[in-house]
Amino acid sequence: MSDRHRTESDRRELAFDGALNLRDLGGLPTAHGPTRFGRVVRGGRRERLTAEGWQQLAAYGIGHVIDLRTPAEVHRRPTDPPVPATAWESFDILQLPVEDFAVADYVDALDHPYLNHPKHYPLLLAHFPAELAAVMHALARIARLPAGTRSPDSSDPAEPGSGSSRPTSPRPGVYIHCSAGRDRTGLVSAWLLQLAGVADAEIIADYRRSLDWVNEYHRTSGHPVEKHEPPAVFEPWARSRTEALAAFLRAHPAAEVLPRLGLEADEVGALASLLAPPDPRPDPSAG
Repeated sequence: MSDRHRTESDRRELAFDGALNLRDLGGLPTAHGPTRFGRVVRGGRRERLTAEGWQQLAAYGIGHVIDLRTPAEVHRRPTDPPVPATAWESFDILQLPVEDFAVADYVDALDHPYLNHPKHYPLLLAHFPAELAAVMHALARIARLPAGTRSPDSSDPAEPGSGSSRPTSPRPGVYIHCSAGRDRTGLVSAWLLQLAGVADAEIIADYRRSLDWVNEYHRTSGHPVEKHEPPAVFEPWARSRTEALAAFLRAHPAAEVLPRLGLEADEVGALASLLAPPDPRPDPSAG
């Protein structure tokens, strides 16, 4: 790894107070330069952020939050820090679940209590295309918002998931999260990176970072299902997932899937603009 690549990689990790598996999708290579920093960060459940963590998120330029979890997952746990609602009152928070465990066919098709493997991403496409489309429509709207404009379906600072009439946020960045910030977030992140021109191999390497992070987190997490695994167990576990993600990205590339989900060409272009490097060509209208 070159010194520059290592520096960009280190810069991507966001050690905001309390944050889970949080990093910027900027700094990944494309044919026209690295993806943009400060536009999209991806991570785990927001309830782990302290008040200082929310301040750090705002100072970083994040003004929008997209939560991919089901409504039943959106609550404070006893181990979460106590944080006043004012900590997130300047953020647009959109609750956009990408799955529904009331759908028996979906639950039956999973071989795990929850989605934790890219081999199951096609199940989301099969059972919840409208929900996936809603996430991508929302991201396209955010990408096209002028600074200081609030997304029309943002939620309330006091209770995530309710309506709000609070002031607008001038911050253009968006924080996408699920619970661990691994698979639901990983799918949406992968499509955004594909649209920005990032090679699948780089996307898979980024996903592997989430696998590594979560495995380390489980040394002390007390998670009821997963636990920290030693290399002899973890490596084949991780390899099966990176191989499945590679197969998914080949079979379901963003540029082909999103139009089928109902996104217009200008929306796909807006999604690409979230992370794509600035056009290096001079503006012909300038000067």
